[in-house]
Amino acid sequence: MIQAILFGFLYGFVLCFTFGPAFFRLIQTSIDNGVRSGVLIAAGVTAADAILMFFAVFGTSYLPQVDKFDTILAFLGAGLLLILGILSLTKKQKQITYPQSKLGSFLFYFINGLFLNLLNPSNYVAVFGISTYLKGAFHFSINEIIVFFLMSLLGTMIAESGIAFYANKMKKVMTENVITRINQVAGLVFIVSAGIILWKQFK
Repeated sequence: MIQAILFGFLYGFVLCFTFGPAFFRLIQTSIDNGVRSGVLIAAGVTAADAILMFFAVFGTSYLPQVDKFDTILAFLGAGLLLILGILSLTKKQKQITYPQSKLGSFLFYFINGLFLNLLNPSNYVAVFGISTYLKGAFHFSINEIIVFFLMSLLGTMIAESGIAFYANKMKKVMTENVITRINQVAGLVFIVSAGIILWKQFK
């Protein structure tokens, strides 16, 4: 059980630094709109991981049987990333106008993080792959796999909240030009990621 706790936490923590779309969206949002917004993105990402892990542990029988589900998912994910990429590359002001109410703000950022993860097919491969690996290589029981994933979620939330905090702190020493460059890099990452998703789907 100790092995599941340690490996799970490290897995979730390290996975946040793979420099994917969610990583750059988290940094971009934290710099532009503050730590709270970044933490909400992180919460959405973590919630998406929790959903995927539930299906990995308890089976895919709960998933709706949709014809060509993976293709639909690829198009939705690529579409979301393309929109984020174009917005990031063309953004001139320091920030976009976001919902002003507390509930609207919470839902906007949380859903942003949630769908960035849920609409990325590679996350399905990663979660279901690690579940299979734990059963085969480590001979983890169902309880140990659940503990592994729970600790993974804790590691993810802690790491991404830390990223949001330090990204916002860096804003104090960044010029508007540097922030613009970060947005441009993030935009390119989003667009390239969209291309990779479609390429993997149709290659």
